[in-house]
Amino acid sequence: MANANQRLGGSWRLVRFAPSDPLDLPLQAVLSAEQGQLIVTFNQGQYSAVGPGVNLTARYELTSAAGDQLSLILYDQQNVPHHFSAQFVDGTLHFQSNDKPWTGFGEFTRNQ
Repeated sequence: MANANQRLGGSWRLVRFAPSDPLDLPLQAVLSAEQGQLIVTFNQGQYSAVGPGVNLTARYELTSAAGDQLSLILYDQQNVPHHFSAQFVDGTLHFQSNDKPWTGFGEFTRNQ
């Protein structure tokens, strides 16, 4: 778990996200604005997400880790949990978001 937390640490840029179900127009507009712009930074149980329409800081919990795979929960500012599974792949982080309305698959790259 410590190794996964260390690998996760730092800043990541959202490259793409493909929702499993169609998003309504306002959420689709948010997604379109954030792809390529949203930066998520992980640091010892805290994360920040900053982009054109997002600016929040909250906590996260790494729930499991094995090799390049991990599971985590990101809490929003109202302490609502959002469940993710992820895998480190050649300097990228592929993830699956498991809670509506943001159910789907995406990819982050290390922010330079």
